[in-house]
Parts: sequence; structure tokens; C-alpha cells
Amino acid sequence: MLKRFFIFLALVSILCGAFFLNSPDKQVEQAEPVWPVVDTSRVDRVDVCLPQKDCFSLVRRADGWDVAQHGWNISPEADPDRVRALLEALGQAKALRYLGRMAEGHEAEYGLDFPAVRIATGGGQELAVAVGAENPSGEGRFASNSREKGDLFLIPGSFVRQCEFPAEHYYNLLLLSGKPENITSISLDGGSFLWTLNRVDGNFVFSFPASLNGKIASSGDVNLLLHSLLETPAKGIVPDGVKERGSQVLNIEVGFSDKRTEKVEICELSGTVDFFLANSTVRKGNFVLSKEHFEQLDKKAFQMRQRTVLSIETGKVGSMRVLQGNQTFTGMKNGKTWVNFEDKKPLLGIDMSLWRLNELKFEAEPAETLSASAEKVMELELMNEDGRSLVTVDFFSDPELPTGQCWLSLGDGSGYYPVSDKLLEDLQGQIPLRK
Repeated sequence: MLKRFFIFLALVSILCGAFFLNSPDKQVEQAEPVWPVVDTSRVDRVDVCLPQKDCFSLVRRADGWDVAQHGWNISPEADPDRVRALLEALGQAKALRYLGRMAEGHEAEYGLDFPAVRIATGGGQELAVAVGAENPSGEGRFASNSREKGDLFLIPGSFVRQCEFPAEHYYNLLLLSGKPENITSISLDGGSFLWTLNRVDGNFVFSFPASLNGKIASSGDVNLLLHSLLETPAKGIVPDGVKERGSQVLNIEVGFSDKRTEKVEICELSGTVDFFLANSTVRKGNFVLSKEHFEQLDKKAFQMRQRTVLSIETGKVGSMRVLQGNQTFTGMKNGKTWVNFEDKKPLLGIDMSLWRLNELKFEAEPAETLSASAEKVMELELMNEDGRSLVTVDFFSDPELPTGQCWLSLGDGSGYYPVSDKLLEDLQGQIPLRK
């Protein structure tokens, strides 16, 4: 009997519970809305609108993103890192807190009638975001979104700072894309001059002009040229018809290890000598280049060739002899320092001067003989630890040379090289000759 009573109570409890849960008077608690998370891998378009500026779109393509703008007949390629930063801002955004429902027609109270930023994503993840005014405490900004319509949120001001960039912020302004180690050839046509380099056993070697065929190019100058092509951004991009193109002044062709060839064509910009226009087979649009950027690319064959006069192993130099006028000076290397042979006082900067001697470049083709105006001003002999001569370098002044240059000769019949006289001046200051 007692068992039947407990079964009856259980049935009554179940029926009462069901009635209570389905009662229209029951207030079901709901969690507050949260700021939506965007799966950026599924976004294929981002529309951005800023006050006083035209709206633009970032459009995903198979291998990157483009910047689409009203009135442009081309869509410049977007910088992948900057697009990624925007997507991360959208994918990681969090509200400081939920503020409740907005009364209909009260958007202006929160600056949402003319938002500071409007962003909409498309594709597999559709979301529209509007960011309004700063709240009175300056803690954050009022915001709304299309998934929680009518709800008001407070989001960090940092979100706006990550999203308020104009279209030009997203342009990829690099003339070419690729890695220097994947480049196999470089050709440059400057109208009156032409040269071609090919990579051979890790070095770039001239194949044209014929007079330089087989000669190794300067690795430092090649690296600077490639840096200007692959890593130095242009000043900007302008649509067709905005700037008048002048005559072509430079054409650069670059070959890559995957057999593709890319080109950059540079023209004068009408009305100015400070800027140039460039087109690239890799990018869409007219690049605006500064004069300095153009000069980094506008290199004659002479400037690209290996122009160092000598190469010595500075670690093997144990002593040096300097003859200037009727005075002679001898320096000795004592461990890691240089000292005066006579009084054993330390000499500073000698190792750096030897390194600079290796780096010294001739400024024009060497001369076979010197004019009568040339005068020998210093003889520098470098010797090893055993006193055996490694090299003798003679410096000559000459008023017929351009200002800031002197002649250098190795005495081996290779000729007289016009070089910067800065090293000579520094050596004269380092060597303690009698006054």
C-alpha cells in the first residue's frame, strides 16, 4: 500500500512540473547577448566605410586580396599582412560589456546615426558592425551589430584604431614579390645603357655588355637593387588618367628560379622631376616612386660591377710601414692591438682602416699613366707577422681629379684608380708622423 502511495506522489510531481514549465506566466531567464565572433577563414569580402571618405572593399582571390574602390577600373593588390591584421581584429573582438536594448530611433544618442566605422563581412561569415561615439567616461565606444539587432554594446577603443585605416593603407606597394635567393637573372635597360646579370655558382655575373662578360657583379650593389625592387615600398598608387605619363626612362626584367619573368617599367611623371610612375607585371596600378627610390634602381653597368681595388686577409697583417714625404713610420700588431714601433703607444682604428681599404671602390675606369699634375703623397706597405710584404699601396693627389678623389696604385701594372680620398685623410690623421 505504501509503495503505491509513493508512485502516486511521483506522478503528481511530474504533472505539476510539466504544468509549471509550460505556464505562460513563467519568466524564462536568458543569457545576455555577446559580441559575435567571426570565423575569418570563411570571410571572402570586407567592406569598410569611414566618415568623409569613400567606402572600399577588400576582396579575397585565390592567392591573396585586392582593394576595390569606387571609380577605379583596377583593383590594386592588398598587403597580406595588413589584411590579416584587420581580420584578426574582427575575429578576436570582444565587447567590454552589454548595455541593453536601444530605443527605436535613438541611434544618434550613441553616434550610430553617422558611425565612426562601418564594417561588413561577406561570404561564409556575414556580419555588419557599426561603431559610434565614445562613452562619457572614455572607456570605450558604443557599437551595434547585425546579429544582435537593437542591442547596444561597449567595445574597446583599440578596435576602432585597428579598423579605421583608409583604402591606401592596404595597398601592396612593393614593385615585385619574391625572395632574393630565388632570382636567377636581372636585366636593366636605361635607354642609353643596357646590362644583364645571371646567377652563376651563387654570384651574379655579367653576360652583357660584351666588355664585362664573365665579370662578377658587386654583391652589395646587387643586394641594394633587389632590396629596392622587393622590399622598398612605393609612395603610393594612383588610378589611370590621374597622372600624365612622360617618356619611359627605365625597364627592369627579373627572372626567377620557377622560370617566370617579371618586369617593372618606369616613366617620367609630367610636371615634376621629384617623382616617377612605375608599372609592374606583378601588381595592378600606377606606382608613384620618389626620386630617391628611382635612383636606387637606375644603375649603370659600371655601378654594378665589382669595383674593389684589392683584397687582403686583414687577419694576416702583422705590421705596416708608412712613407710620407721624408718621414717613415712603422706600426706593429701586438696581440689584438696596434702599437707604434718606436714608443709602443697604442694606435686606434688601424683594423677599421684596413677593412675600409678592402672596401674601397674606384670611381671611374683606371688610367694607365698619371698626368704631370699628380703628386705622390703616401706609400703604405702591409706585411705579415714575418715581415714579408703583402701589398704596397701608393696614394697620389691630383688637382685634375674631381673634388674628394685621389689616385691609388698597387704598383702591379694594373693602373691608377680614382678613389675617394677620405681613407687617405683618415690614415694621415691616424699615423703619428712628426709635424
